[in-house]
Amino acid sequence: MCVRAAAFGLGIALFVGVAAFAATERAAAVAADGPPLTLEALLADIRRSNPEVLAADARYGAMQQRPIQEGTLPDPKLGAKYHNESFDRFTLGSSEFTYYEFSVEQEVPFPGKLGLKETVAVREADRERSMRDATTLSVMARGAAAYFDLAVVDRTIALLHDGRDTLRLIADQASTSYAVGVAAQPDVLRATQEGLQLDARLTLTAQKRIAAESALNAILNRPADTTIPHTTWPITVPRLEPFAALQTRLSEQAPDVKAAREDVLRAEATVDLAHREFYPDFAVMGAYSNKARLEPEWEVGVAVKVPLYFWRRQQPALAEADLNRISAEHLQRNVQISLEAKLRELHAMADASRRVVDLYASQLIPQAELTLASARTSYSVGRVDFMTVLNAFISLIEYRMREAEELGNLGRTHAEIASMIGETPLGKVLESDR
Repeated sequence: MCVRAAAFGLGIALFVGVAAFAATERAAAVAADGPPLTLEALLADIRRSNPEVLAADARYGAMQQRPIQEGTLPDPKLGAKYHNESFDRFTLGSSEFTYYEFSVEQEVPFPGKLGLKETVAVREADRERSMRDATTLSVMARGAAAYFDLAVVDRTIALLHDGRDTLRLIADQASTSYAVGVAAQPDVLRATQEGLQLDARLTLTAQKRIAAESALNAILNRPADTTIPHTTWPITVPRLEPFAALQTRLSEQAPDVKAAREDVLRAEATVDLAHREFYPDFAVMGAYSNKARLEPEWEVGVAVKVPLYFWRRQQPALAEADLNRISAEHLQRNVQISLEAKLRELHAMADASRRVVDLYASQLIPQAELTLASARTSYSVGRVDFMTVLNAFISLIEYRMREAEELGNLGRTHAEIASMIGETPLGKVLESDR
């Protein structure tokens, strides 16, 4: 009987070991060799290669070319003409009314108009820079979220491997107890069943890693099947600052707030320009005429473009500009209060996640480790049944995985907060001028 039980126990142990090895191989196949992927390196790659970021960069670069154009005088007009007195022959030199002429004309806007047009273009370029920063930070936040998803998956795989090692020891202990008649056969079978469940979780987790890799590859502008190295653990999340401090930084450096502020300044400059449009523009001109044998002639002149129909053109344009200014002011206020509301929500989520992570790390997991160690000791002397040991093991591994998930949630929430207040997921102010 003892020999049969021992053989049965050995077979169960070998089965569990083979299953654990197969699960390990499957999980290891999705992780890349080499140094781990850090969040800092990922963010640098995103800024270098993400199409959305590069497109926003190009748009800002294009807008930077606008101010100098708007502040420059209109192109001058050059003219040349020949005046003849007959259809049958050229009369230059034989008629005092025949001549050829060269002329130049330069339009000169009323003083201040060009400067205001340049100011409007500068405000538009500054707004585009803020929008570029908002796009860059948003993509970085998405990349950080995908990185944290991948880190949680890698951590889960590692925990499942550790769990298989621990479960193998528990299964060996159950087999030994069964061999000597202390434990029942269902204890060994239950350990095997739990090992198979861990195998199934490893398989599903490996699939999640493929999905996380695909998300990161899309952000990095790489083929979907590019293998991404394993991540570092624990993930580093900057300390959560008080809401008031974050609110202040939101008002001062949030790209969306800056863009709305530039919209107001642009609208104000547009109103000033609309006032200037009531004043006339000028044109200066000069011409030189050559009559061959006769004395050459020259002339200079000034023209004035009179805003004669101001009640149909300039007046409505001023009303339009003023209404756009009012709209920009309201939108600026709406952006501010909407971001503050979102920031408060995210701050509460991050604070709750931090508390949960601390609770798992300082109390639940240490207590679960002590409970499992105590249950295994008591089981070895027959004081508790096998289910007590198994439940303690399951609780410990679940606590560890929930801690990892909550830490990933904390990282994602912090990355979203950082993007709102104008910082990278690493807590650094974005270097916007590149």
